[in-house]
Amino acid sequence: MAYYFLILHFLFILYMVVGFIVGLIVNHRGFRLVHAGLLGFVTVLMILGIPCPLTVLEEHYSTADYKGSFLATWLNRIIYMEWFDPGAVFVADITFAMIVFTSFIWRPPPPPGR
Repeated sequence: MAYYFLILHFLFILYMVVGFIVGLIVNHRGFRLVHAGLLGFVTVLMILGIPCPLTVLEEHYSTADYKGSFLATWLNRIIYMEWFDPGAVFVADITFAMIVFTSFIWRPPPPPGR
């Protein structure tokens, strides 16, 4: 069961990173607002030191170590960025959030109803 949450977690992170670029290209108001809202939620969790709900679910349902599966091991390494200092990850998140939030100024979405 933990593998499903690991894959879901990876897809969420992929949405957060790639979704910003897609959102800028497509410039769909709802898509960008959902993306910015989720990023804001994750950023607030990081600032407050609260673990991500998907991480909590992974840990709750984990009954075995991921080392037995090549895919799960690498997804785990990518998601938790084991090779980066936690402070650098925090700075990267805040920087990315600032870029996403300011993008509403330098690339405004269309008004509602269009």
